[in-house]
Amino acid sequence: MHELRSYLQILKDQDQVEHISAEVDPQYEMAGVMALLEKDGRAFHFSNVKGAKFPAVGGFCNTLERLGAALGFADVKPFTADNFYQMLDGAKAGPIPPKEVATSPVKDVIKNGAAVDLSDLPVPSFFELDTGPFITAAVGISRDPETGVQNVGVYRTLILDKHRIVINASSLSDLRRIYRHWEATGEPMPVALAIGVPQAVLVAAASKLPPNQCEFDVAGALMGAPLDLVRCENSDLLVPASAEFILEATVDFSDWVENQLGEFAGQYGPGDSPISTVNTMTHRTDAMFYTILAGQNPEHNLIGSVAAYGIQRSIAKSLIDAIPQIKRCHVYLEPAFGTMTHIIVSIDKTDDRVPRQIIEKAFSLEGAIFPVSMITKRIVVVDDDIDIADRIDVEWAIWTRAADAAKFITIPNVESWELERAAKAGGKSVRIGIDATMDLEDVDKLVRPIIPGAADLRLEDYREKK
Repeated sequence: MHELRSYLQILKDQDQVEHISAEVDPQYEMAGVMALLEKDGRAFHFSNVKGAKFPAVGGFCNTLERLGAALGFADVKPFTADNFYQMLDGAKAGPIPPKEVATSPVKDVIKNGAAVDLSDLPVPSFFELDTGPFITAAVGISRDPETGVQNVGVYRTLILDKHRIVINASSLSDLRRIYRHWEATGEPMPVALAIGVPQAVLVAAASKLPPNQCEFDVAGALMGAPLDLVRCENSDLLVPASAEFILEATVDFSDWVENQLGEFAGQYGPGDSPISTVNTMTHRTDAMFYTILAGQNPEHNLIGSVAAYGIQRSIAKSLIDAIPQIKRCHVYLEPAFGTMTHIIVSIDKTDDRVPRQIIEKAFSLEGAIFPVSMITKRIVVVDDDIDIADRIDVEWAIWTRAADAAKFITIPNVESWELERAAKAGGKSVRIGIDATMDLEDVDKLVRPIIPGAADLRLEDYREKK
C-alpha cells in the first residue's frame, strides 16, 4: 500500500510522470496543460505554479490499472472494474479501525490565524464559468452530531480568499445532513480538509457508507493495516497522519454561498454551502499539493465512479427488496447518460400490467439511502432474456418490443437533485418509464433466434493444436 509520495516515486521510476518546470498560471492555463497530459495518460508534477509556494501533483489514477497499483495490486493484470469493486466490497465488509498517533510530518509547519494564506496553494481555476479556484482532491472530515462518528468524504472546495473557503455538500451527501444538524445546535462546527492522502483514503472517502461507519475503517481494510490518524490542533477531529496538508476550519452557517464547477457529466454543477474560515494550516516542510482535473476527465470520473458504485448498489438493493417481481436490476450512472441514473430491471412476466406497476412503485419508493425519483431519469422494464448490463441489448428490447404508446410512461414535474441542470422552476423535470417487455399475446412472434447449445461451446476445443 502506498502513500502519495511513495507512489509518485514509483510513477517517476516508470517514466509515467511529466515534470513541468515552466511557469504555469493557475487560472485556466494549468487546467489546460492537465487536460493535455491526461489525454496522453501522464501523471504530472508542476514545480512552478505562478504565485504559489508549493508544487502541484496529480494524474496518479487516471487509469484503472494505476488505481489498482496504488492500492497494492500492481501484479494483477489486467486490473478490471470487477477486481476493484470486489476489493471495495471486501473492505466494506471487513473494516479495520484506525489508530491515533502523537504526531506526524504533516505537523512540520503549523500556521495559525493571520499566518494562514490559502493563496500559497497552487489551486487551479478549471473552467470559464467556475465560481473560482477549487480544491478537488481534499478529503473532508467532520463529526456526525447524531452518531458521534467521524464522516469522511470528497468535497469540492471553493477558495474565496486567503482565509475563507466553501466546502460544498450536495443535497444527497452526508455532509449536507451534518451541516443541518450542527446549524440547529447553534454551536460552531469544526471541519478539516486533508490534502495529499493515500489513494486508499481517497477511495474510501468517495464510497457510500451508513452514518454509523467511518470511511477511515474502510481505508484501513484497503491498506491491510490501521490508518494512522493525528489529532487536529483546534478540535477533536482526527485526520490522516500521512497527508501533505491539513486545513482546520470553522463553519459559519449565517453565510451561504452559491457556487458552480464543471462536473463529471460535461455540465456545470451548482451548489450552495456555508462559508468556513480556515484557522489553522499544517503541512509537511516540502509539501506537495494534490489536485484532480475536474469535469468530464479520466481521474475525476474514475474517483467519481466509486461514489457512483455506492449509489448504484444502494438503489438496486432497495428496488429488489421492495419489489419482489424484479429478478435483476442494473443502474447506469455514467457521463454518457448525464447526471441522472437510468435503471433497467428484468422480470419473468405473467401479466401485462406488471411492468407499469413496477415503474410506478419504483418512482415512488421511499426509505432508500438515495431517493429513486430525485436522481433517476428513466426506468426500463425488460424480459429476462435481455442482458440488462448491455446497453445495446436494452436498446434493442425498447425498439423491438414496445409498439404501443401506453408502454411509454411520462411522469411530469418530479423534483430533481441540483445536478440536473435541465430541470425547470422549482427543480422539477420529467421522468420516463418504458415497458420494453413482450406483450403476452406477441410472445410467439417475438422469439429471438438462438443457436441451441451455443453458450456451452468453447472455441479452443475446435482449434487445431499447434
